[in-house]
Order: sequence, then C-alpha cells, then structure tokens
Amino acid sequence: MSGEVYYFKSNTPKTIFAPSWNFSIYENIVDFDFDKLFKIILKKEKEIIKKYPAIDDGNTGLGDKSLTSRFPYFNLLQWKEFSFLKKIIKENYISYLKKIKLKPKKNIYVQCWANVLRKEEQIKLHKHDTTHFSYLGGHIVIKANNTNTYYQNPINDFIWKSENKIGKVTLFPNYIGHYTDKVETNDERVTIAFDIRDKVGFELDIYSEMKHHWVKI
Repeated sequence: MSGEVYYFKSNTPKTIFAPSWNFSIYENIVDFDFDKLFKIILKKEKEIIKKYPAIDDGNTGLGDKSLTSRFPYFNLLQWKEFSFLKKIIKENYISYLKKIKLKPKKNIYVQCWANVLRKEEQIKLHKHDTTHFSYLGGHIVIKANNTNTYYQNPINDFIWKSENKIGKVTLFPNYIGHYTDKVETNDERVTIAFDIRDKVGFELDIYSEMKHHWVKI
C-alpha cells in the first residue's frame, strides 16, 4: 500500500537533562464516496445532538452544541454505511507499522466519531491520550476547503502543518497535540476521527460500560 511516513527525531542528547523525542506521522490518500458519507454525517448529527446531552468535547473547544461533544455515545464503524472504513483503517494501520519496521498487532480496537465544523469554528490544541496505555489516533478527511491540521512536538512546540485534502488518512501517536485552522467559508469541514487501542489497553483501561462502543478490527 502507498502512504508516506514523516519522521521527527531529536539530536542525540549531550547531557542527561537534555530532552529527546522520536515519533512519526503517517499519511495516505484513499478513495470512496465522500459525498454520501458527508450527507449521512450531517443527518446523523442532528439526531445525535437531539438524543444525547453533551458530555465532553475532548478539549477541542467546539463546545456543548457540537457532535464532537457526544463522541462517547456512538461509533461510526457500527453504522452499516461506514462499516467499510474498518478495512481502510486496518490496512493503513498495517502499512504504517510496517513502514516504521514494527509488527502490527493482530487485534486492535477502534473508537470512531465525526467532527463537523462550520464558519468561524476550529478545533483547538488538544491530545487524545497521554496515559501509559496510549497507542494511536487518526483522522480521515471527508470534506474540507482550504484548511490545515497542525501537529505539535510535545517537547519543543515545533508545529508540523498538513493540508486537509479530501480522502487523506492520517495516523499518529495519540499523545501528539493537534489543532486546525478556523473555517473561513460557509462550507462545512467534516472529518472522521478515531482512537486505536491494542488489546492490553482495551482490556485494562476502557471501562466495562464503554467497551461496546469500541470495535475490534
């Protein structure tokens, strides 16, 4: 599979107090019926916001009126129209790990939701998981117009910019902070976001009542 890995590695520390980092970000472009998924997400957005109270926007700054603030209540991969994404996520996960010379896990578990941004909205700097169970996170761009996502080095605040191209799949360590541009047009910016856990992290760190929101792929 195609796909490119971008590496971020510090110089060798010269003292025991000097910081170091070594991480990578993977990107690939995939193709499917984006317009169909876009319309389904907007329809489901209204239903989910009406049905469930806001619980947590993940420090994105999108607030209580957002679909993002209800992400614990649903998993896109459990919707029949989105089930094909399990294969896309799994294939790109395997491609990423092979490219960085790591062995992919046999079973991984995914929680998947959608973010819908409208004019003047943006996702603020946030991180998905900084615990000792942290694994991978990812995005798939469904609709975007002249926006970028920015990834922040956790040590020195260096920012890496990535253009939001439709069909772009991105995978990154889940402790990496990231944020987006503010939407300047009347067109929505829609992405699918997901967290990946390995078996140990899923079994030991996900509450029993939340396990059914995750999908094994």
